[in-house]
Amino acid sequence: MNFEDAVAARRSVRVFRDGAVPRAAVERAVALAATAPAPHHSSPWRFVVLEEPRDKERLARSMGAAWREDLLSDGLKEGAIGRILDRSHALLTHSPLAVVCCAEMSRSHSYPDERRRLAEWSLFAHTIGAALQTFMVALAAEGIASCWLSAPVFCREVVRRELGLEESIEPHALVLCGYASLDYRPRERPVADAGDYLIAPDSLCGREQEA
Repeated sequence: MNFEDAVAARRSVRVFRDGAVPRAAVERAVALAATAPAPHHSSPWRFVVLEEPRDKERLARSMGAAWREDLLSDGLKEGAIGRILDRSHALLTHSPLAVVCCAEMSRSHSYPDERRRLAEWSLFAHTIGAALQTFMVALAAEGIASCWLSAPVFCREVVRRELGLEESIEPHALVLCGYASLDYRPRERPVADAGDYLIAPDSLCGREQEA
């Protein structure tokens, strides 16, 4: 595949065939993900690969318990919560491979005010996003499907505890990986028009006119 084809091949697939994902393919994707730009030359990307059913089951149950508390506090009824959690549990546990993407924060800068603390945390979130995209595109280039789930960022302490991670490592995302079900049919993806996403600097034009 060329680059454009590989990017287009990256789709959110939630139903996989049985069969393991080759470890070598995962490691190639991780190596490419580690070329993402990062703050302070920190190289903060960390990936926890879960292949064993018991590991995925334990993580699914722990995150599900944390999510249940959030949904209850939102006022949802038990029946609705049960359906949501059942779908989430099945999605994670039925996936051949789950990869937790994390940021190692020991090289982040410390600030006394909330504004700069949030900005610093955002820098590391940005680099994890860049690595995440590269990781999934690299898998797609090898015919391996994936799906990004944001659940870990909502319960970082729970995920850190379940995976035995050090305090400096923050879980950000969960990527489910496998070979797409033979029944999978991707939705038609509209061709993006760059003009829909570009913002004209009108305020700059106004200042130039005033000058």
